[in-house]
Amino acid sequence: MSEIKWIKLSVNMFDDEKIKLIKTMPEGDKIIVIWVQLLCLAGKTNDGGLVYMGQNMAYTDEMFATLFDEKTNIVRIALQTLEQFGMIEITEDGKVDIVNWEKHQSTDKMARIREQNRLRKRKYDLRENVRRLGFDPDSEAIPDDVNKLEKLVKEVEEYDNGNIKEDNVTVTLRNALEVRSKKKEVRSKKKERDSRKFTFDDTQYELASLLWEKVKANFPKTKKPNLESWANDIRLMMEQDGRSVNEIKAVIEWSQKHDFWYANIRSARKLRSQYENMFAQADREKRQKESSATKPSGNNYIDDWNDFEKMIEGD
Repeated sequence: MSEIKWIKLSVNMFDDEKIKLIKTMPEGDKIIVIWVQLLCLAGKTNDGGLVYMGQNMAYTDEMFATLFDEKTNIVRIALQTLEQFGMIEITEDGKVDIVNWEKHQSTDKMARIREQNRLRKRKYDLRENVRRLGFDPDSEAIPDDVNKLEKLVKEVEEYDNGNIKEDNVTVTLRNALEVRSKKKEVRSKKKERDSRKFTFDDTQYELASLLWEKVKANFPKTKKPNLESWANDIRLMMEQDGRSVNEIKAVIEWSQKHDFWYANIRSARKLRSQYENMFAQADREKRQKESSATKPSGNNYIDDWNDFEKMIEGD
């Protein structure tokens, strides 16, 4: 039998006439300490006040002396005194039995506490089952009573297995099913939104992969990104910003060769946000390059976004 973790001691313990009389005896204080130690051992044994070792073996006086860190003759005097005062009994097989243990230790309360703990654990498990079955355990449609909760879980499992027809569904189960239906509807809408989160075609994914290959070549230790997210950014560049496939490809190539931009353009989102700045710098650098050879003409500048591709080819 498992031990209990605490024992009950009355706050009026030292007003008891037996304890008062024991205190006046030689070694009285030690006898009282041994009395409390016996109560603790009885709690560990948890067998109606009996004190014994595992395997149902009685303690000897010498064993008690070792456990209590006391002299053997003191232990014998204590046991004799406690027996004379009717506080303990020595059974035929030598075990110490605390008299009125059940009354003084309120084992019925301990049993209630254990039962409360059992019900609390059962309720927790049932609520987890409710969650597993697709319900919100905190919903008003879910009963709080353990027995009702247990019945509901059983009904849901029977319903899901097809063993309960719709016509035989109880009010409680019907309410719970409505909650689950709404919850599934919310999850379905969320899933639908998530499925639309990233939209792209094969070409846009290829451009995202091209950018990733270039970034990885420059920074080999970079963690692989979500290429679907990158492809979605490429799609936005094409649909919202009006960039062509060749133009985007040229910008990717140019940025990853550039002494400054290769370290800054490390994602499709950054490629999109910095597009105008890169174009302006590419145009400026082309002007500077041509002005060093001849007087610049307006037709030599990057007048169209698609000139990015031509510029790359020219390099």
